[in-house]
Amino acid sequence: MEEAVFKAIFISLHVSIFATIVSLLFSLPIGVILAVKNFPLKNLVFAIINAFTAIPPVCAGLVCYLIVSRTGPLGWMELLYTPIAMMIAQFIIITPIMISLITRNIQEEYHFFKEELRSYDAKLFDIIKLLLMNKYKVYFTISIIGFGRAISEYGAAAMVGGSIDHITRNMTSTIALETAKGNIYLALQLGMILIVISFVITFLFQIKNKN
Repeated sequence: MEEAVFKAIFISLHVSIFATIVSLLFSLPIGVILAVKNFPLKNLVFAIINAFTAIPPVCAGLVCYLIVSRTGPLGWMELLYTPIAMMIAQFIIITPIMISLITRNIQEEYHFFKEELRSYDAKLFDIIKLLLMNKYKVYFTISIIGFGRAISEYGAAAMVGGSIDHITRNMTSTIALETAKGNIYLALQLGMILIVISFVITFLFQIKNKN
């Protein structure tokens, strides 16, 4: 297997795993608060988050580009065409999905023990801590979903990553490039690896759901 394949795999895993971890850490407190707290315009906020779950990847890439380009708020950091820019793009794509899944999952069960928590005068921090500790398997499953969405994404990552060889050229961009060059064998290698990764992710998701 060529060096380009190993490098593309490493870049994909590195970028997508990091984006998933950051997204999970960001999504957990927001999802819990949305599920257990009542506040003005809560339904509107949740509806907006749900709407963003269907954001086209190219639009997420455009938003990320505007953020990290020279004229953007993070332009001074010179992140454009770096793995960090790809992570930000994937973060924009998967975070609404993870927040929505976390919120819905907690809402389905929270009302069963809400009154008991209130009787103990549980504070919001205590509730968040309890939910985080008792539902870690659910959050792992949601992380798998987010990672699967991130690693299979092409448009946004290519837009802000630039598909630079050995720096930002991940599996999906390498598949597209090698196919365009007529190097079908290498494209098939990466395609099969990406399919195997997707299969493993789906398998883990099914196993967790049965447990």
